[in-house]
Amino acid sequence: MVHCTLTLARILHIVIVRGSFPSIPGGIPREVRSDMATPGPTPGVLVQIESLLPTMRQAEQKVADLVLTKSGDVVHMSVTEAADASGTSEATVIRLARRLGYQGFAAMKIALAMEMHAGQRVEPGSLTPSDDLRTIKEKVLRTNVGSLEDTLELLDDDSLESAVDTLIEARRIEVYGVGRSAAMAQHAYATLMEIGLPIAAITDPHLQATSAVQLRRGDVAFAITFTGNARDTVEALQLARDAGATTICLTRHARSPITQVADIVLLAAARLKSVETYQQLDRVGQVAVIELLCTAVLLRQEPERLDALLRGRKAVSSSKHY
Repeated sequence: MVHCTLTLARILHIVIVRGSFPSIPGGIPREVRSDMATPGPTPGVLVQIESLLPTMRQAEQKVADLVLTKSGDVVHMSVTEAADASGTSEATVIRLARRLGYQGFAAMKIALAMEMHAGQRVEPGSLTPSDDLRTIKEKVLRTNVGSLEDTLELLDDDSLESAVDTLIEARRIEVYGVGRSAAMAQHAYATLMEIGLPIAAITDPHLQATSAVQLRRGDVAFAITFTGNARDTVEALQLARDAGATTICLTRHARSPITQVADIVLLAAARLKSVETYQQLDRVGQVAVIELLCTAVLLRQEPERLDALLRGRKAVSSSKHY
């Protein structure tokens, strides 16, 4: 076991410094190979943690916070050191790693080290009143770019494929959203309506429920909620599902309440923009997913959808302007 620990430390060091796995005489020890036997999820460790954080137990959140804030230190820690640093137990540290799809803490550390070396996370830093406009521009736009890169990792290809097929075959589509997500619902409506899909946006909670119960098999209810916890939206999607409609959700958090009532789950990441003590999450990832759905549907049914798009734009361009 000592040999395994020393070799793992060497692997992590070379991954961080060189960016590749070392050639080890005799190969990687069986203990380490066993720990790595199940490959980790495609999304990076950090973006996975951010997506699952609200659904974690309090002890797991402590370990998650340690990984998010001190990832450079975590890759050099033993499971005992990570437990001590987070004020939890070794079992909790291992449980978090397994929740992310790794067989153990060692495999998670290797994935984290490779992610750090690849430069997948470049945090622009907090915004301050002393920042000039150029600095503000750079920090805000780099945060948005980071959210798009995280969404590229987090969005599951199979779920996306199912969503596109479902939208194409839908008899009727209703998109739900309340609060700030109402703006996203309206954007989804405008984008998908423009290519001729039979879609309506409903942002009033009472009307969502009233309309959801009238859906049936062949219809689609598409709910957008950033946190995944918006009660009105969750309830409306459940009513639509009970009525026989296929349900889709677009959210940041995997395993949030909205995902429990959705047949198809689409995840969009978001990074924090911090202004001193105030934190704001951008929604550029959600916009990108909506645009992606539109583009995929358009390309799958190019003649029909393109014709609808061109007819709509012709109608707008030929209208009178005062």
